[in-house]
Amino acid sequence: MDKIIDKKYKIVTFGKREIIENRKRSLTEMVFIFTICSMLGYLVETCYVYLSVGRIVKRGMLIGPYCPIYGFGALILYILFYNLKPTKKNIPYTFITASITMGAFELLCGLTFHFFGIEMWNYSGHFLSILDYTTVPILIGWGILGTIYVFFIHSLLLKIIEIVPKHITKKVAIFLIIMYFSDFAMSVYRISTNPDILYKLVHP
Repeated sequence: MDKIIDKKYKIVTFGKREIIENRKRSLTEMVFIFTICSMLGYLVETCYVYLSVGRIVKRGMLIGPYCPIYGFGALILYILFYNLKPTKKNIPYTFITASITMGAFELLCGLTFHFFGIEMWNYSGHFLSILDYTTVPILIGWGILGTIYVFFIHSLLLKIIEIVPKHITKKVAIFLIIMYFSDFAMSVYRISTNPDILYKLVHP
């Protein structure tokens, strides 16, 4: 089989199969992945609530169309698995690691919100609940979603990022960072002056 090595990204191609080897983590990539996955998370949350209550409800605490918890989750997977070879023998490792890390992240976020008197979600009374902010079935779900992300979605995101012209990638990343922190500051101020906004987010 033909073997082609891209020295810039160190992607090894065997025939039609691409395997990422020894790639260096890029802060620019992390910014793009965070932004894209935050917006995808917003879309998922919006669709889920629409199916639950029958109407479109704005999701997330921020003004813009993104849910940062999904972005941070994607970054965790990026950091853990950025150099993982997509082979069958790595599926159990990916599943178990994603289940534990993403479940722990959800639990930590829930406990942090609770500490500040905010209940964004609560699984009290649910089957195999863990400290009220995650459950064993949800851990399994995280493992499945994490495995799908690592083996299929992440490589697609990298291809999307490559579409951005190389000479402006850093400028775009800086713009996205400024946009996010500006939105975060305005959103915190808006919620602090009008707590009903947060209540409507939690109880659509």
